[in-house]
Amino acid sequence: MEMESGEQREFVEAMAEAEEHIRRILSALQRAKSKSHADIYEHLDVITKRAYELKVRSEWLRLAVLGAIEPAAVDPHPRESVDRRSAIDRRVEGMRREVLAATQRSSPRVSSGSRG
Repeated sequence: MEMESGEQREFVEAMAEAEEHIRRILSALQRAKSKSHADIYEHLDVITKRAYELKVRSEWLRLAVLGAIEPAAVDPHPRESVDRRSAIDRRVEGMRREVLAATQRSSPRVSSGSRG
């Protein structure tokens, strides 16, 4: 992912800002879930999972642009998954492992904007 230095800095700052907003959204969703019941809880649970996916993908993209993670080549002919949700969950979990590994190596430029 080649970017000019100024472009990269602006991208990283924007992604860190997005990650902070998503963290706040996840916190609010958790509070709402704790006060909800039945069908409403199930809807909030789905929304929370989607927000978590956005958080992980945002962190992953930021770290990929910084060079802390080597993005895998995109498969031009992806296999069709019977259960699309589980396929997305597996990809997000893989991205999350990469994010954790990169942040554990603890470079100051990588960890900015990446808090649990």
